[in-house]
Amino acid sequence: GKVGEEDGIIMGLSAIFLDRDALFRPELAENGKPDEHGRAMLQDWELGLAVNHALSYIKPDEELRQAIIEGRMRTREDVEREITRMLEDDSIRKPRILRFFRDYFDHDLAGYICKDAAAQAKTGGLTGNGHYRAMFDAAASTDRLIELILEEDKDVLKEMLTTQKVVTTGNGRIYYGRKHTKEERDAALAAKKKADAELARQFDADLARLKTELAEVNTKLKEKSLEAQVKKELEKEKKKLTDEQKRIQRDKKRKRSNVNVEVAEATLTGPKIFARVGRRSFGAGSMKPERILSTAPEGQRLGVLTHPSWLVSHSDAMDNHAILRGRWIRERLLGGGIPDVPITVDAMLPDEPNTTLRHRMRVTREEYCWTCHEKMDPLGLPFEMYNHAGLYRTTELGEPVDTTGEIIDSGDPALDGPVSDAIDMIQKLAESERVEQVFVRHAFRFWMGRNETLNDAPVLQAAHTAYKDSGGSMKALIQSLVTSDAFLYRKVER
Repeated sequence: GKVGEEDGIIMGLSAIFLDRDALFRPELAENGKPDEHGRAMLQDWELGLAVNHALSYIKPDEELRQAIIEGRMRTREDVEREITRMLEDDSIRKPRILRFFRDYFDHDLAGYICKDAAAQAKTGGLTGNGHYRAMFDAAASTDRLIELILEEDKDVLKEMLTTQKVVTTGNGRIYYGRKHTKEERDAALAAKKKADAELARQFDADLARLKTELAEVNTKLKEKSLEAQVKKELEKEKKKLTDEQKRIQRDKKRKRSNVNVEVAEATLTGPKIFARVGRRSFGAGSMKPERILSTAPEGQRLGVLTHPSWLVSHSDAMDNHAILRGRWIRERLLGGGIPDVPITVDAMLPDEPNTTLRHRMRVTREEYCWTCHEKMDPLGLPFEMYNHAGLYRTTELGEPVDTTGEIIDSGDPALDGPVSDAIDMIQKLAESERVEQVFVRHAFRFWMGRNETLNDAPVLQAAHTAYKDSGGSMKALIQSLVTSDAFLYRKVER
């Protein structure tokens, strides 16, 4: 390669070590006494750092540090004391909790989904860099909504799946809007032409007025008997009128009416709120923190899975990605597993730009493919009520959009059955105890750093009980996991 083998290895490893979650903490349980199962409990600094890293990326606070030094981090009760204190202390930042939800929902990928310029232009969303900036903003907005739900700490998963609240920037009026039908677009285009003509007429009227006023000033300036002070005032007035004339001439060339031909923009109002933002991953400048806390249009949105950030994160350059969305539902909410595409399969949909995605996905119903796709496609197609920029729509290619789908083999017979659209499906999933249990399983994987085994069943059951009995508290779930044997003990060879 161009950089050479040694430099290439260094560059590759650097990317790994820049990820805070890739750093390995030694957990050898050297000071713990093995029990009858050959397990030893983490002690002192090993235990303290493990507890600290469950919530934070920075060094332990002074209270935890003192507890470690004074030998008060050696028992389950010690861990429960410290994790409870840290969870309840709002002055302690706990970014690992938000990191879990980013990993769980994958809503932070939206700004990295490269869009075909022509395809994006048809969605009604912003184009070019404006779209990518809007998606980075959208991810930060969803982060902020998640934080607000965590502050309430009640029915956390259900609330995230079904909340009508949205945190948004000014671009939300477009991305939470509804894509016009052909008839609505034609009507909006006619309205825009009329508004543009009225705007041009106003510009012409203003220019005519200024021309008259300038002529009057010039006439006065030609008078020979003008006093110096009067002449100075007239020159000043002339400059003012000339500057205004130039500005209006520029505006006449550039400005058009603000009628949105493509989208029925959402009316989003609410109190001001601030999101935690930084520099964009690419592009110039930092994101702005100003947001509003509003309510999504009734009947069009329901929870994080209908936010533009999530929808775009699970799309591709040209269109929606119903397969990817369906796989997310199957794995993250229903606990199923989907194998990777076999290397013998050319996983491409037909290139038929004038047909719907649902029609192009007919190829996945072939016998060899349908074994896996029947577990994904019917779960992803209900999201066809949105286009690949995340805008709500009622038509596709001039016809009513088909948003039907089906939940099958969920593990909960009461959950299985047809759904009319994404909102119908989400409402059913949000009420399911099965979905709740799968959520707990994903939390286990995140905080333990590994997949569960059969031996972890008691830990998972206890964690779900803690979550359920606390009214859906994320704090209770984390506390249960961090004080469990799976977190506290390590197998030792001595």
